[in-house]
Amino acid sequence: MTTSAPPTVVIPATPSSREILVRLFPGVKPPPSLLAPGRVPNCGPEATAALLKALRDNHERSHVFFNEFSFHNHSVHHLLAIYALGAPAHVINAAYEDTHLDHLRVAFVAPNKVTITDDTFTDYLGNDHYYNAYLDYFHRVVLQPGANISDILEKYIFSSHYNVRTPKQGTEQPEMLNRFLEILIHPIIHVGYGAEFGIMGLIAEGLAWTSVHPAGATTPITRLLFTQRTSPISELEKQEPEWMPKAGSRLRALNILTLMLRDPRFFGNRTLDKHEFAAMLESHGEIFVKYGELWDCQIETQEDLEARMEELIWAATLMYGVGSWDGNEAEYRADFFTAHIVTSVLFIPTICAYLSHESQRKLLRAHFLTSITWWVVRGRPSFALKDFTSRPLPPVPNAPSSKYSNTLPGTLPTPATCALSSTTPYAGNTNPWYAILADALVHPNEHLCKVQRALAHFNLLYGHREAGFVLESLSKDGVDVNPEYGYLDGSVFLRTAWLTAAALGWVTHGEENTGAWNYQEFQKAALEELELMKGQGRA
Repeated sequence: MTTSAPPTVVIPATPSSREILVRLFPGVKPPPSLLAPGRVPNCGPEATAALLKALRDNHERSHVFFNEFSFHNHSVHHLLAIYALGAPAHVINAAYEDTHLDHLRVAFVAPNKVTITDDTFTDYLGNDHYYNAYLDYFHRVVLQPGANISDILEKYIFSSHYNVRTPKQGTEQPEMLNRFLEILIHPIIHVGYGAEFGIMGLIAEGLAWTSVHPAGATTPITRLLFTQRTSPISELEKQEPEWMPKAGSRLRALNILTLMLRDPRFFGNRTLDKHEFAAMLESHGEIFVKYGELWDCQIETQEDLEARMEELIWAATLMYGVGSWDGNEAEYRADFFTAHIVTSVLFIPTICAYLSHESQRKLLRAHFLTSITWWVVRGRPSFALKDFTSRPLPPVPNAPSSKYSNTLPGTLPTPATCALSSTTPYAGNTNPWYAILADALVHPNEHLCKVQRALAHFNLLYGHREAGFVLESLSKDGVDVNPEYGYLDGSVFLRTAWLTAAALGWVTHGEENTGAWNYQEFQKAALEELELMKGQGRA
C-alpha cells in the first residue's frame, strides 16, 4: 500500500516553542501497572536527557512515514525500548543518529495550511499529507487543562462517535479503533509508549498517526465491534465446516487457533502477497469476524482482564515464536510480520490500565482479530510444541546439526572456581536473558530490542507455567483440543528470544547483523512489487 504522491511544494512544519515542547515531553513516569513492562537501571540522568532531546527533535523534524510505501518512522520505538533496557546516553544518541536520521522524511505543513477542527476531523482521515495538521489538533487536545490519558483514549479511540457516526458526518467514518491497529499494528505501539512513560507528546503523535492511517485492511474490527451485518452470506461462508461451533459459542483463544488450522476455506500454508491482503479481507472478512466473535472476552473484573490478556500473549508468542520455527536444522524465519503481534501485545496491559472494562474488551477483541488476520496472511503456521520444547534450553549445548548453537559465539569469560555453578554448562552464561537483552541493546536493527523486551516481560509474567497448564481450561470449551498444547510451557519465551537473537546475529559476540528485518530489504521488495504491478496494469 503506497501513500499519496508527495506534495508539489513541501513547506517544513513550523517548530513548536520551547515551552510547548517541554510540556509535551516533560520527562518519564513509572509504568502505570504492575502488569506493564518494567525497566532496567541505566547510567544516571544523562540517559534520560539524551532520550528527551531525541524525542523532541523527532517530534519537530520528522514525518510519521519515511517513504511512499507507508514505512513507519520507528525512531521513537527504538529509543524508548533501549532506554527501558538500560541504554546509556551514548547508545541512545548512536541509535538515533546512526540508525534513523539518514532516511527520515521531513515533517511538512498540510496542503493549503489546513487546520483540523472538531467539525473537519473526518475530512482528511487516511491522508498522510495531513499528519502535521492532525498533530497540531492533538497538541491542543493533550495540552488542555485537566487533560488525561484515560479520557483522551476513551473519546478518540473507543467511543462510538469516533468510530461510526449515524448519520454519517463528513467524507469518512472515523473508524479510529480500526486505524489504531492498521499497517502492522503500529499506532497502538506508539500510543502504548506514550501511556507507559506518561508522555503526552507521544499520545498526540500516536493519535495523529492513527488519524492518517487507512481504515481498509482491518475493516472487520468496525464490523465486529460497532456495526451490524448488511451484506448477504457469501458462497465461501456457506462452505463452513460442520464441526464449527454453533452461533453464540464462546471459546478460549488457543482453541480458536486450532479451529482455524483445520478450516479448509483459508489458503493452506501459503503466504499471501501484499496485494492479496485487501482481496482476502473482501472474500474472508466475515469468516474472520465469526472467529473473532467466538473468543470468550467478557471483562467485568480485573481477574477477567488478566486472564484474557494472558490468552492474547500466549497466542501472539505461538504465532510468531513457534510459527517461525521449521525444525532444529532449518533457518529460523523470525517472521517480521507476526513479530509485530508480539511487540504490540506488550502494550495491552499498559493501555488497559487507563480504560474502562468495556473499552478493554473492545481493545482485546480488536487486537485478537487483527492478530489472526496477519497469522493467516503469513501462512497460518502450526505449532509443533512437542518438538520445539524438547530441545535443550540455552545455554545447555544442543546437537551439532542444529542451525543455531545454544552457546554464545566466541570465547566466554572463565569464572573463578568459587563462583556458583562454575563447573556447569551455565558457567559464563548463567542467565541467557542477560546476553539476549545486552545484544538487543546495541544491535542496529530497531525491531530486535522491541521483540526481546516483549518476550522478556512475558517470561516474567508467565515463565513459571509448567507443561500441561492450559489443558484443563481448554477442555471446557467442548471442542477438540490440539494435543500440542500439552507441551506449552513458560520456556517458549526464552526459546523464541534465543532463536531470534541468533537469526539476527549476536553483534555483542562478534557476529555481523544478518540483515534480517532491515528496512532496505523491505523497501527494495516494495519497489520491485510496484514495478511488477505497473507492468500488469494494477498500479
